[in-house]
Amino acid sequence: MNLAMRMLLAGLLLVLAATAGATAQVPDRILVEGREYALNTNPLESQLRDRRGFLPENVSRSTANWRGYVAHWAIDGDRLLLRKVEVRLYDAENESSSSVDLLTRLFPEGGPVAATWYSGALVIPDGRLVNYVHMGYGSTYAHYRVYRIAQGRVVEALSMDAEQFHAWRERKFQAFRQTAQYREAVAHIRKESRDMSADDIDGFVRGFYAEQYMGQ
Repeated sequence: MNLAMRMLLAGLLLVLAATAGATAQVPDRILVEGREYALNTNPLESQLRDRRGFLPENVSRSTANWRGYVAHWAIDGDRLLLRKVEVRLYDAENESSSSVDLLTRLFPEGGPVAATWYSGALVIPDGRLVNYVHMGYGSTYAHYRVYRIAQGRVVEALSMDAEQFHAWRERKFQAFRQTAQYREAVAHIRKESRDMSADDIDGFVRGFYAEQYMGQ
């Protein structure tokens, strides 16, 4: 586990108790075959991890959007494209806010931008809401699309109902549990947070690494 990941895990562990009742999050958006969907994955986060000054100081945040932005994506053939990075900026003088696209602040050449930095799984709920969970992307839907991405390219496209999706995700996680990366993550979390039970640690890793192991 590299230093950046260790620091990120340590920071998340510090706020784990505080976020246990966190609000459901506003998702990114993705355009697929001419239709826009919510995206329960945030492929831009790895780009922003080392760019803490990217978001302006007057960006409007809320408990429903801790990221401070909503990224707009598209699947174009076999490519994942970033189309827009939308934020709301607060004008203290006029006590108002306005929507601004910061894509060119991150990529001066403009967009759409091929997301070659990203490898993982895009989870797109495209069925009716079955069970609402007031935290993160915890709600359950009747149907899902999943796109496995490797360096910005689609390597597999899946279409599953809720039962199939959860069974598929569980198989992926059980495979991940056999890896050295899982064991290292568990050891690090146990060292940083001695009050967490084995089940709590396992659950934390299940959620934190989901995007990665589902993309394998």
